[in-house]
Amino acid sequence: MTRSGEMMMQPHVKRYLIQFGGSMIGYVLVLFGSVYILRAGEYGPVITGILAVSPVIPALFGLYAVLTFYRAIDEFQKRVIAEAMLIASMLVGFGTFAWGFLEGALDLPALPTIWIFPALIGTYGLMACILKWRYS
Repeated sequence: MTRSGEMMMQPHVKRYLIQFGGSMIGYVLVLFGSVYILRAGEYGPVITGILAVSPVIPALFGLYAVLTFYRAIDEFQKRVIAEAMLIASMLVGFGTFAWGFLEGALDLPALPTIWIFPALIGTYGLMACILKWRYS
């Protein structure tokens, strides 16, 4: 704590917030830009494909920020993150696996794959909160 009673941000947290925040700003800008360009004209399949996946590029910088942050934290925090991600991966993985069987058996609509990653991240966040509460 500083003299004024404010919490001092640890350098690795500050670095993470800057790197991840910057990557998410880039993601949003590229996402809206690519959607605007795709709606404004007709392009061949190669250009359309490149424009469609272009938001992934700044998102990869977010992955770099997460990995850098993970390498800087203590062993307990690493354990919580790893366990939460393992549980989330299994829940979302088995959930989509089961949905695949149900699609064929009950003629259900196909699961939009664009929602699998957000489901994974959301489930991870929930599991991390539960594990932090459990270990406290």
